[in-house]
Amino acid sequence: MGHSLMSQRRLLLWLRLLTGAGFMYQGVSHILEMRAQADLFAAYAGWQSWPIVGGMRPLELTLWLAFFEFGLGVFLFGGLLTRILGGFGALLAAFQILALGLAAGPLNLFLLIGAGLACLKGGGGGTMDSALGAMQRKSIENQRIRDAEAARLKAEKAAQEPSITPTMGVGGPMVGVIEGS
Repeated sequence: MGHSLMSQRRLLLWLRLLTGAGFMYQGVSHILEMRAQADLFAAYAGWQSWPIVGGMRPLELTLWLAFFEFGLGVFLFGGLLTRILGGFGALLAAFQILALGLAAGPLNLFLLIGAGLACLKGGGGGTMDSALGAMQRKSIENQRIRDAEAARLKAEKAAQEPSITPTMGVGGPMVGVIEGS
């Protein structure tokens, strides 16, 4: 059983790395060939009636996509916010597939699958998310240990201090009788 879990973690790791590299590649490609990509968006104008992107010009849309793809690829490759950014990456790839079909190439289909799996299953081993989570859990555990030690010391101190209790004397209550001494 442990071997199959390790294999799944390793497979998700490689899928996350390839998806991140694919998004970075596509972002750089959109910048280097921005006119061709903008012409492709101009030829497939169905996206212009959609909310959010409908008011953009094809070149503007190309540049925004390139910016988001490259940044998303860097974060996915590094393993930071993999589930959240995997979902965002799946949306970006799905948008391009719906807007352009496979005219932009098959990479968007791979990116949709890879980003969707990163969103649903996580990024596999070696993510910064897991390292940061481990550091946070360790910090919380250390704080619990410090709090328990402080409570124990406070209880010991309270048990060792003499207490003053009022007693009834001949003329009324007397204060100042010390017990425990």
